[in-house]
Amino acid sequence: MVIALSRRLLHAALLLLALSVFSFSLLHLLPGDFAELLLIEQMDGDLPDQATLDRFKATHGFDQPLWQQYSIWLERALLGNLGLSFRTEDPVAEELTLRLAATAQLAAAGLAIGVLLGAGLGVAAAVRPGSLVDHAAMGLAVVGMALPNFWVGLLAILFFSVTLGWLPVAGYGHLANLVLPAVVIGTSLAGVIARLVRACLLEEFGADYVRTANAKGASRSRVIWRHAVPNALVPMVALIGLQVCKLFDGVVVVETVFAWPGIGRLLVESVLGRDFPVIQGCVLLIGGISVLTALVADCLVMAIDPRIRGAV
Repeated sequence: MVIALSRRLLHAALLLLALSVFSFSLLHLLPGDFAELLLIEQMDGDLPDQATLDRFKATHGFDQPLWQQYSIWLERALLGNLGLSFRTEDPVAEELTLRLAATAQLAAAGLAIGVLLGAGLGVAAAVRPGSLVDHAAMGLAVVGMALPNFWVGLLAILFFSVTLGWLPVAGYGHLANLVLPAVVIGTSLAGVIARLVRACLLEEFGADYVRTANAKGASRSRVIWRHAVPNALVPMVALIGLQVCKLFDGVVVVETVFAWPGIGRLLVESVLGRDFPVIQGCVLLIGGISVLTALVADCLVMAIDPRIRGAV
């Protein structure tokens, strides 16, 4: 267990290092002189003279070798200093901290809805394979996977907010504001989870230990919840970990649609405003959360099934 965990920690550290290189390289991947592009953006499109450009590069350290710029940036990032926003001139770390709570709230609510709804549909379909319930549950799962979040969000606003007036169109701060965006995120996750839960349970239902439990007269509910479901947890936990990593794809869209003041909306605003320090911080934060989530999922898988510890 210790060796496997150490190996996973090493992999996570290497991934975070690679992510820091990618995040830092965002500016340098731009065609042309990115320092000149940044200065032109700050001067509202006016072309700077060479003296102004040289002074700007010296102020921000862009005149130093690339490896030295990265080492300085990485050292500051490890201390929590991600630079200043070009738009607000506030520390990027503070802006990310203020937005992270809203994103965490939305992601947790959406994940809870997705897991509960997806697991419920998957179990209902697996218990009655080939039945009307099975076809209906899998049909709903496919629809949830196929429909894009922004379209579902707009339809939800049109129906529940504009037509019925039950919920607010957008905003933040009250439970009513959380319902629609969380449901939109949860329904897209539920489809994937439902299909996997059904497949895993059907495989477990055909195992020898389930047939033995049935032969001994165990009740159907006991066979499902005490035998089949625990043995199907490993792929379920692994998939949920991957879905958490993909959760931020939906969060970016949903936060924009519902004007939710989270990391996703901040990222969109920064891209539109060409606020590169904030973009770097958002990419680094989202990637870091994804890497750590995958690490936690791997640890849970090893704890659930000791047989795979040596293979992880």
